[in-house]
Amino acid sequence: MKPVLILLALLALAGFSALSAAARADDTFLLPAFADVQLSTASQGRQAQEERDHALAERRQRMIEECVANHGYEQDCVREVDTELRAERLDPVHVRGPH
Repeated sequence: MKPVLILLALLALAGFSALSAAARADDTFLLPAFADVQLSTASQGRQAQEERDHALAERRQRMIEECVANHGYEQDCVREVDTELRAERLDPVHVRGPH
């Protein structure tokens, strides 16, 4: 019985939401200037990230091709290049000996 009541409540809520959306369909929403700037900045950030990803993919492919040319085993080179690129992303950890 309780699941049926929950389902009816959800259906009623969905119906009210649909009516509300239909009533507001003619409304025009304008973004404030700061929201426009935020969207523009987010778009630029996303584009910059895509450019960095593309440059990294090209660098990875060049490194693999160079390794295969020098060593001849593509699977080993892929693993080696991926390990090297991961190591470049890590912050170095400096361990001091006991004093």
